[in-house]
Amino acid sequence: SKIDTEEHPGTTYTWSSVGPTSDGAQGVDITAPGAAITCVPNWCLQRNTLMNGTSMSSPNATGCIALLLSAAKAEGIKMTPTRLRRAIQNSAIEMPGLTCLQQGFGMINVEGAWDYIKNSKDDAHEDINFKVHIIGRPGSPRGIYLRQAQECATKQTFSAQVNPIFGNGDDVDVETQMKRVEFEMKFRLESDSDWVEVPDYFMLMHNGRSFKFDLDPTKLSTGVHTAKIYGYDSSKPGLGARFYVPITVVKPMGEQATIELGELEFEPNEVKRFFVDVPKDATWMDVSVKDTRDPDIDKETTSRLMVLHTLQLLPHMAYRDAEEQKYFNLLPGQETVTSIPVHAGITCELDIGRYWSAQGKSNVEVDVRFRGVVPVPNELTMLSGKGGVKARLHSNIYDEYILPKAKLSNWKSPLGPTSAVISPCDERDILTSNNQQVHQLVLTYEFENKEAGSITPRCPALQGVIYESAFESQMMLIFDEDKKYLGVADSWPSAVKIPKGKITIRMQVRHNNVKKLEKLKDLSIWIERKLSKEITLPAFKSRASMVTEGIKAKRSLLRKGSNTAVFFGEPAAADIPSEAKCGDILMGSATFEDGEASLPGAGKQPGGTSIHYVVGTKTKEEKEKAKTPEAPDERSVEEKMEEAIKKVKVEHLEKLSEKEDDAEKFISLSEKLSEEYPGYLPLLMASLKFYDKKDSRSDKLSEVTNAADAVIDAIDENALAAHFGVKHDEEDAEICKIRKDYEEKKSFLIEALARKARAVADDDTKDQSTFDTIFKHLQKWTDTDAKKFAVLSLEKQKNAKRYGSMLKLLTTLLENDGKDTKDGICPMTKKDLLEKRKEVLETLNYTHLQQRDAKWGVIASIKNFALF
Repeated sequence: SKIDTEEHPGTTYTWSSVGPTSDGAQGVDITAPGAAITCVPNWCLQRNTLMNGTSMSSPNATGCIALLLSAAKAEGIKMTPTRLRRAIQNSAIEMPGLTCLQQGFGMINVEGAWDYIKNSKDDAHEDINFKVHIIGRPGSPRGIYLRQAQECATKQTFSAQVNPIFGNGDDVDVETQMKRVEFEMKFRLESDSDWVEVPDYFMLMHNGRSFKFDLDPTKLSTGVHTAKIYGYDSSKPGLGARFYVPITVVKPMGEQATIELGELEFEPNEVKRFFVDVPKDATWMDVSVKDTRDPDIDKETTSRLMVLHTLQLLPHMAYRDAEEQKYFNLLPGQETVTSIPVHAGITCELDIGRYWSAQGKSNVEVDVRFRGVVPVPNELTMLSGKGGVKARLHSNIYDEYILPKAKLSNWKSPLGPTSAVISPCDERDILTSNNQQVHQLVLTYEFENKEAGSITPRCPALQGVIYESAFESQMMLIFDEDKKYLGVADSWPSAVKIPKGKITIRMQVRHNNVKKLEKLKDLSIWIERKLSKEITLPAFKSRASMVTEGIKAKRSLLRKGSNTAVFFGEPAAADIPSEAKCGDILMGSATFEDGEASLPGAGKQPGGTSIHYVVGTKTKEEKEKAKTPEAPDERSVEEKMEEAIKKVKVEHLEKLSEKEDDAEKFISLSEKLSEEYPGYLPLLMASLKFYDKKDSRSDKLSEVTNAADAVIDAIDENALAAHFGVKHDEEDAEICKIRKDYEEKKSFLIEALARKARAVADDDTKDQSTFDTIFKHLQKWTDTDAKKFAVLSLEKQKNAKRYGSMLKLLTTLLENDGKDTKDGICPMTKKDLLEKRKEVLETLNYTHLQQRDAKWGVIASIKNFALF
């Protein structure tokens, strides 16, 4: 095959960023090679590959700059960021076929930049950074960007402020201060377009100065127009511009309900930009793209990959929230219709491009049709209380058939911090410009997750922005109860899978001003979840119908220029998540158009209108239950008081058992109460639990056994067995009272036997038969296979050398991290279970499983949260 040796002009990729920025700056500064880069690092396990994009051009440009810095160091030329930037910009090679918004100043040129550096090495003004902003425009923009039809309808005068910056701007040393005093520079101003008029000269001193210029866009054609005002040193104009003012004017097409862009022919990698004035009351547009090739004439049937990209610039909104990008393959004669939401009255950029690698001829026909049913208000919020929410609808573009529908799909609940700590970051986090230490605020949030699923952490105050953020950065790390890292959330959070149980979210916010961080110490976040089942809201034609749940809204015709109203009722109480609290919010969307299948595109506004429901207080539904009859208390007042006093004394005794320092007081009071109330079961159980405490039981096993025997001896097991051995009349109040007393005694007996069995198992002086006897005794009264008795089942299997059964039980308990044992006499954590399984694996000589558990054990017993 013949090799193509023809040199082709450089171009950008279909996905390459294009200027200007929203504040009028050029956006792209320079261009660098980013196609067919072959060298890859060794960890890719291959010598070379073909990769394309900014990830390739950025290191290429970095390497070029490194060459310049290296050469300057070798020649003893002092370099500053400003000097380097100006050399690269003024020496870049402009590429044909690309606008300045695509390529910036052009392709980076190392030789040209080096020549510039050498020629200007003795010019002290090269180190001065001239900052430009436009006076009187919101946000002090860096350039002019006119995009709305009204802005381009008249001739305007603007003022550009130019400020010389010496060093870091904060330097106050004598040398820098003298440079400021002595600075005076005469500039020659030039415009590269006849529709921008500027003064001839401009004198600048240190404190900065402004100049006015006239801009007349009235005679410009529709589309994008760019211009620059250059400021040259009048004494050294050959060195190139010292500063420039970028100007971009977009003349949108006139407001029309339907726009026919006609048949478009595309060169390789060509992107055509169109700007349309979105009509008032439009909520979406249908963009039709049709391949005009005729297979019979063109003799080809291959597809063409095309790109559709739309964008509207809205104040304080990220591009990603107001743009759509679609890729589609078109066969000859094929047509596709894409429905895209729009904001009325805001110029919309609509770009059509042929994908960079697509081959052959590409001709398409493009039409745009605006549609819209406008709800007022444009966001619906419904409070609980059967009041629902009303939306007034109108259509000013076409007659539209409406069929209101609404559904709730997500649920979010607020969460406050449990702790907030401010601390300085490490030594690397010091701002180089003013030597200020960066501090961090770490907020901790905790909640109990009832079932495994996914959550999205939301922080409205900090998310949705990056460069415009009031704080340096923010990040959330999410952990389970074992401190295992689960996921991260940043400016645009995604869903994170979490298990059942306690979840901890740690959020870091950074800033060099501690006072600003102090104000965020009580910052709440929101936990958002998808509903397990979407909730459909009923729609009605009147408030009366909504309140009485009468006739629902049906499909109807909304005439152009007319109004109507629709009412959405609140969700049924049974559909609201049982865990939702008062103040939680259920979120979803409402649509009003009838998107029948015969309509092109979606037939309705994509995404719809947001609708929120604020959860109110819940009404407890009393379920009829068979109430246990209560026998009259025939005790005397003195007997009742004596019983109450006994309970209070035991409760006080139990509180003494909570602190190890009160152990002697507990023993002394326990002995005194035992003499006063011999055989009183709650008192005996308090003593048993005191001696069987986890942290101190190992030295008191005999006391545990004795305390358990005291409980067992105080219960008449024959009477207990006789009572539960027959069926009793559940409607007899006296019998029910007796049964309640026996049930309490039975629970005391079971617990005492279980604690005694465990104490005997841990006592090296007791033989195995003693444990077996007690365990059999326990089996008479309860199901010892229950997981709360797992510690005893494991001991029983160990004594019988049934290690496989032990391993099976431990594995089962680990599936829920030991939570099934928390109501038993010996709750076991995940770490405890892994330690026991390690012992079993060692006994079975399962080395490979033992090694695996050892590695996972590190994760299971994490001591600290992962760092930010």
